[in-house]
Amino acid sequence: MGKENKIEKFIKPDELPDFLRKMAEAIETGKSEDMPGFTFMAGFKKLKINISHNLEQTTIKIKAKPAYESDEQKTDDGISGRLKYSSLKKRMGDSFKIIFKTIHAGSFPPGETVSQFIEDSKLMVTYEGYGDEYYEEYITACDTFENAVENNNIEEAHKACDSLNNIKAHCHSQHK
Repeated sequence: MGKENKIEKFIKPDELPDFLRKMAEAIETGKSEDMPGFTFMAGFKKLKINISHNLEQTTIKIKAKPAYESDEQKTDDGISGRLKYSSLKKRMGDSFKIIFKTIHAGSFPPGETVSQFIEDSKLMVTYEGYGDEYYEEYITACDTFENAVENNNIEEAHKACDSLNNIKAHCHSQHK
């Protein structure tokens, strides 16, 4: 994971709306003519903004954590071109968190999130020695979840999501 970028800026209180518009432009397009140093905000994983007003000055502090590095990394065993298992698991955890919360709120997660999670799940089960005995059951639950989402069946997606969570919990209790 890349390092965190930080900016601290002092402006007049009436300049805040314009500043936020320019910041939104930098996030949306990856560039801002008036704020060239803000290009790091495009594609962020986490963005924290702290705005405070003091008499005649507004202080803005921004911290941005870059998105994931390229999938082309060395694995734990030194093989090039395959994602490290720990990086894969981190990305899967982030995706599953979105999926779990969205499904339990009664709606479907973004299709891209589901696709990435399913793709990562299929890759995960190719790594040996990390709970192999759960892989078949896990992939079956992934297929059930994917079919439920494709068929817009929220009840089945909810059940499959819970099943995935249970399998993950059992596996992690033995292998973490």
